[in-house]
Amino acid sequence: MNRSIRALIRKTFGKNHSMRSQASVITLMACVGFLLVVFCYFISLFYMWTGKAKDNTELSPNLVMVNAPVSWKKYAKENDLNFRYGIKYKKTDAYYDVFTFSDWMKEYDAYMVVVFEEDFDEKALELFVEDKPELLTFISTDRLEYADKRQDFLDTVLEDGYYKYLAEELDVALPEFEAPKITTEMLEHGTYGDMAKDRMTRLVAPLLFFILIMYVCMLIGMNAIAGEKERGTFASLLMTPMPRGTIVLGNFLGVLLHALIPCAILLLLLAFAISPLGILGTFFLALSLAVLISAITILISCMSNSIVSAQTAFLPIFLIILVACVTCMNTTTPSVINYCLPIYGHFYGIGDCLAGTMKVLSIIVCCLTSVLLAAIALLVSRRLLQTEMFTVAVESKSDKEIRKAAERARKEADDYVSRARAAVFGYHPYKRKPAPRFLIGHAILPLALLSVFQMLAMIPAIVSYMETSESVRFLNMFRDLSGLKEIGDVMSESAALFSEFMSNNYFILFMGIGYWCIIGTYMLIVRFLEKNKLATLGLPSGKALAEQGKSAPFKMYLKGMGQGFLMISCVYVVLFVTGQVSFKGFALSSENAGLFILYILMWIPQGATEEIMMRGYMMPRIAGRFGVPFAVFFSSFWFSVMHAANAGFSILAMINLILIAALFALIALSDGHIYRVCAMHTLWNFCQGNLYGLEVSGNPQSASIFASGYTKMSTDIMSGGTFGPEGGLCVTLVIACTFILFFLKRKKGKPAKV
Repeated sequence: MNRSIRALIRKTFGKNHSMRSQASVITLMACVGFLLVVFCYFISLFYMWTGKAKDNTELSPNLVMVNAPVSWKKYAKENDLNFRYGIKYKKTDAYYDVFTFSDWMKEYDAYMVVVFEEDFDEKALELFVEDKPELLTFISTDRLEYADKRQDFLDTVLEDGYYKYLAEELDVALPEFEAPKITTEMLEHGTYGDMAKDRMTRLVAPLLFFILIMYVCMLIGMNAIAGEKERGTFASLLMTPMPRGTIVLGNFLGVLLHALIPCAILLLLLAFAISPLGILGTFFLALSLAVLISAITILISCMSNSIVSAQTAFLPIFLIILVACVTCMNTTTPSVINYCLPIYGHFYGIGDCLAGTMKVLSIIVCCLTSVLLAAIALLVSRRLLQTEMFTVAVESKSDKEIRKAAERARKEADDYVSRARAAVFGYHPYKRKPAPRFLIGHAILPLALLSVFQMLAMIPAIVSYMETSESVRFLNMFRDLSGLKEIGDVMSESAALFSEFMSNNYFILFMGIGYWCIIGTYMLIVRFLEKNKLATLGLPSGKALAEQGKSAPFKMYLKGMGQGFLMISCVYVVLFVTGQVSFKGFALSSENAGLFILYILMWIPQGATEEIMMRGYMMPRIAGRFGVPFAVFFSSFWFSVMHAANAGFSILAMINLILIAALFALIALSDGHIYRVCAMHTLWNFCQGNLYGLEVSGNPQSASIFASGYTKMSTDIMSGGTFGPEGGLCVTLVIACTFILFFLKRKKGKPAKV
C-alpha cells in the first residue's frame, strides 16, 4: 500500500480524530435517548424470552375459534369439524390480545387461533359495506408446516365450504365465479421466545448496525477533511505533491476502519445465535453499508468548510436513512427489488441473515450496487479537491503584528467565557461553541428528552389498551393516521390520539415519573458535565436564600401556588362574565378519582420540568452569551413553539404563550430562582384542566372537579377554542394586567407580587 495512504489512514484513525473530539451535546443526548429506548426494548425481549417453551416434536392438530358466530357453529357441527380439527371455542373483546391467544395455544396444544369480528354473519357477504369484517388468524411459529396448514384450512374449510354455506343461510346470491371478499389477516405468534428472537434479528439488530455505522461515520468523516479545513491545516496538505485521489482514499479508509469496529463488536455479540453462513452474509452487508456511508461522509466533508456545516449537511441524509429503516420495519412482505437496493437491501438482508433465511443473490447485488455508488461518491470527492484553490500572501512584520493585535482585541471583545454578558442565577459560560450549534443544542435538548420519555410512557398505555375492547378503535386511529397526506390532518389526528393517552392511567403515571427523570437529567448535566452548582439551574439552597435575606424555597413555592391559582381563576371569571363558558356543576366521580390523583402527581413535576428547561437551564446560559433580553425572548419563543403541534394552536395562542413565558422569566429574574414560577406553572395547568375542566394547551382533561363548557355565543378568538384559554383574548387581558402589576411593584422597589 502507498506510504501516503498509510499515513492518512493513521491520521484519520488516530486519537486526534476519535469519537470524543467533536461530539455535540445534541448528538450525545440523542444517542443516550436511543440507547435508553433500545435498553428498555431489550428488557421486554428478555422478559418474553424467559417464557420460551420447548419446541413441539409433532404437529399440533387443534384450533381455537374466538367469537365464533352461530352460523359457524352450525356449519362445524353438521360437517363434524369440531372433532376433526379439535376446535376449542373462546370469547374475548380484545381482537389483538396476542398474549392471551398464545396462552390458549399452549393450553389446548393449538397451532392456530381464528378470531371472528362482531356481527360477522351480517357483514361478511354484503356487497356494499364500507368496512368489510376481518377474520384474523394467529399461528404458531414453532413449525414451518403450520403456515401450510393454515392456508389449507382457509382454502378447503372456509372458502370452499363455510362461505358458500353462509351465503345459502343468508339467502345471498353471489356473482358467478366470485368468492366473498373477506379480509383475512395473518398475524404470526408463537412462543414468547420465538417472537422475541424474530423481533430482535429482523428489527432491532439491523437498526443497530445502521445507527452505529452512521454515527461513527458522521463523527469521524466530518473530522477527516472538513475538520482539517476548519483548523487551517488542509491547505498545507494540498500543497504537497500527494495526489488528490490519495488524500480521498486515505481518509476514506480511515473512516471505514472506524465504522467497522462497532460493527465487529455487535457481530461478535450476535454470533452465538446465528449460523456461520449468516455471520458471513451479515459481515458483507455491514461492510458494504459502511463503505457506502463512509464515502458519503467523505463527499460531504469535501464540500464543507467546517465540522458544524458538514454535520448539518449530513443530518438530512441521516434522517432519510432512518425513515427508510422505519419503513422497512413496517413492511412485512418486501419485494425482490427492495432486497437489491442499497439501504433497503441492507436492512432486509441483515435481518434475513440473522434469522437464517438469507438470499445469497440479493446480498451480492446489494453489495455490488453499494460499492459502485461509493466509488462514484469518491470520484466526485476527488474532483472537488482538484478545484480547491489557495493563495499565499507575503506580509511584513508590522502588518502581521497589527493584524494579530486586531484579532486579539476582537476575540477578547467576543469572548463570552472570560467576560459573560450576564450572570443569571450566578451562571458563567464555561465552554466556547459556535453560535448556531449553541442555540440549536439548547432548542433540541428539551424536545429530545420529552420525546424519549413520552414514548416510554406510551408503551404501558398501549399494552393496557390491547387488553380491552377499545383495542380495535385504538389501532384504527393509528391506521387512519398512517393514511393521511395533509400536514394539517396529520397534526389534528395526532392531537386526537394524544388525547386518548391523556385519559389513560398508565400514561399519566409514567409521564409523572418521566418528568422527574427529566429533572434529574438536567441536574446531572449541571453537576457533572458543566461542573456547576444547582443554583445555576435556578434552584439555590434555603441557606443561600436566607443569606440573601429572601424567603425559604417552601414559602416561595406556596406563594407561587396561590398566585398561579389567582391568575387562572381570573381567566375563568373573565370567560364566564363575557359569556364564553358556562358552569355545569360537579363532574368528579368515583370512577375517575384515581386518574384525578394521578394528574395531581403528574402536574407537580410537569410544571417544574418546563420551568427548569426554559427558565432554569436555557435562559441563564443564553444570557451568559447573548445577554438577558435575547435570553428572555428566545426561551419564551421556544416555549411557545414547543406547543405548536397541539390541537387548535394559532397565532394568538403563540403570542399568549410567549407572554406567559416572558412573565415567568421576569418573575424568576426578580426572585433570583425558579421556585415560585414552578408552583405558578403547576397550579395554572392543574386548575385549568382538573379544577375548571378546560383544555390545557389543546389537551382535554378526563378528570376534573367542575364541568365547564363553551356556550353558543362563544368565539375562538375570545375563548381559545380547542386549544384552551391560552388561545384566546381573555388570557391576553389577564396577562397584560399581571404585567402592569409586576412593573408597578418593581417601580416602587418592592418584591414583585403577582
